[in-house]
Amino acid sequence: MSGEHSTQDAVRTGVGAGTVGTGLPTQSGPPLTEFELSVGERKILQFKRKPQIKAIAELVWNALDANATEVDVELRRSSMKAITDVIVTDDGHGMTPERARKAFQAYGTSWKTSSTHTDGGERILHGRNGEGRLFAFSLGDRLTWESAALVDDSLVGVRIRGNADHATIWQVEETDPPREKTGTTVRISVPQGKPLSSLERDDAAANLTAKLAFYLRAYPHVRVTFDGRRLDPSDIIAGEPVDLELDLPQEYASEHPPPVVTFVEWTKRMSDRKMLLCNADGIALGEHGSDWSDGIISFTPYLRANLLNGLSVDDLHGLTMSHSGLLDAAVKAVQQHLAVRGAQISAEVVRQLKAEGIYPYDDQPATGAQAIERQTFDVVVTAARHALPNRGPARNLSVNLIRTALESSPGDLHAILDKVLALSDDDRRHLKNLLDSTDLTHVIGAATTVTNRLNFIQALRKLLADEHLRKSLREVDQLHPMVNKNLWLFGEDWHMTRSELGLTNVLQAHLGDHLGEDVVLEHELEAVTQPDGRSGRVDILMFRSRRDDNSTERLVIELKRPTVKVGPKELAQIKGYAEAIIDDPQYSGVNCKWRFYLVTYEYSDKIHREIRSKDRPAGLAVLQEEYEVWVKSWGEILDAGERKLRFFQEQLNYEATDDRVTQHLRESYSHFIPDTLAAPQAEAEGNDPDDAADNPE
Repeated sequence: MSGEHSTQDAVRTGVGAGTVGTGLPTQSGPPLTEFELSVGERKILQFKRKPQIKAIAELVWNALDANATEVDVELRRSSMKAITDVIVTDDGHGMTPERARKAFQAYGTSWKTSSTHTDGGERILHGRNGEGRLFAFSLGDRLTWESAALVDDSLVGVRIRGNADHATIWQVEETDPPREKTGTTVRISVPQGKPLSSLERDDAAANLTAKLAFYLRAYPHVRVTFDGRRLDPSDIIAGEPVDLELDLPQEYASEHPPPVVTFVEWTKRMSDRKMLLCNADGIALGEHGSDWSDGIISFTPYLRANLLNGLSVDDLHGLTMSHSGLLDAAVKAVQQHLAVRGAQISAEVVRQLKAEGIYPYDDQPATGAQAIERQTFDVVVTAARHALPNRGPARNLSVNLIRTALESSPGDLHAILDKVLALSDDDRRHLKNLLDSTDLTHVIGAATTVTNRLNFIQALRKLLADEHLRKSLREVDQLHPMVNKNLWLFGEDWHMTRSELGLTNVLQAHLGDHLGEDVVLEHELEAVTQPDGRSGRVDILMFRSRRDDNSTERLVIELKRPTVKVGPKELAQIKGYAEAIIDDPQYSGVNCKWRFYLVTYEYSDKIHREIRSKDRPAGLAVLQEEYEVWVKSWGEILDAGERKLRFFQEQLNYEATDDRVTQHLRESYSHFIPDTLAAPQAEAEGNDPDDAADNPE
């Protein structure tokens, strides 16, 4: 059968035909009834994709709506620790066979629809839509309800079965009472291999508590346990909930009480962080939107409005269309409150660090970059506050680690902290999201990059301007590695490229004929050594490639020794070399743009006119469709680099003092600088370095 009945379902009975009654049912009808729901299987099976904690909550709500005071959720496990059964037991008023037939045969309606309170008016009802039981399909494929209820002061029993393999077919069977008192047991059989990860998380009980929080606070005599743990909102609520007033459109002016968002903070992380849609009493009916992600506060916002009561699951999902003004006002209120609370918590964390004497910043930052770094530190240390050691040197060390990581490697901060601080999985994920989503670390990273580049420019100037340092500077193991690390000098894009190995043979084939035997490819530098084992005095050819879908660009740089003054001979060599490469059959007709750079400390006046044509940029000696040949001095290259960084230099209030750039050289390029500069100078104290080595006192 298709199951697409408009008014009544197909019913097959074991003995005779039963009559579905109204109101409180009597014990009458067949002992076994099998029926088909009036909706298609696809509609039922969509509940297999519902959140697992939500499914548990729906089963608990059904028990509470039956006036249960004790509800126990048991996760039964195999010897391999996998969950095999989920069992929910309650002491509510249970179901009679007649009520079970009426309830399980219907879809989208419930006996609760016309009521606001449980039988006897004891408590507020949660359910309205007759769908809650179907959420159990997200936990397992075979569902069984066994219930005992009172009829005329006698216990009667009923068993209800459902199976995902035939999702529209349900059985209701009269049985002997399965227990001595009223109540219901729901058993869900979990297929082998089906993961119930959200139920096994450390925060599963907390997530379930959040959904039941208002109810459990309103009815403290109700006891709900999950996997052996009693759910108590007071254990996880931080402070008192706060009601946020909403700036609502006029259409909600007549609502009484007016809709409000109750903001509840938790003492532990929640993986389930959606806004809960509730009636005015805070009873959760559904969820809205995506998870709220905040690295500082763990919270749940409860949108409370009576107009949400009685809406079906589909209606709740359609709220973005029907009540967009209400939802927008709720989201805005939460965002504003988050900003205020985050600032309050961060201020308290900073105040505490200052009181302990371990806050690593002065009261007034000297530069804009320092102010940004300090703001980011405040955010990060606040987000990681629970993972910091409570006291002692370890706490001081952790605080300084955060500051040091921000200064040196802000993009990797979350990875660095993860290795040192005892962050939970949730704190780790939130901190990473926080750092990835904020622009602060990117600004700090950019400031660090600019500062390091300015330091490098000034350091290279120092090496080249000093005649003694310039003469002792070796290309192979000193100048070349430094340039190789800073190819942004020739264009930002080249900084991220690598040499193209396939070019090696082609370039090698033309070296000897055009550039001479003292020019070597960068791949061959290790083979160029002097008899004493030190690197030889050579000129180096660097090459890089980058491609996109339409074209290829190649950069070839010949680094001349600083002692070589480039003249007509050297310029003619690089021109001939460029022409030979371009004319090579391998590159004939290839859509490729070549740039050849001849880089030197100084060039002769004899080529000045050739590289200073009025209609060309300074340094451009040859301009052809396929290639360009440039002659650049280090002074021109470094000046151009400084001009690009000038704006940032002003913003960072940067001043490259001699002490600073020398220190930068020693710290970052100690392996590449002359020996006379690699060690701290002792001349200021009038000491000879060799004497100091012989006389340590």
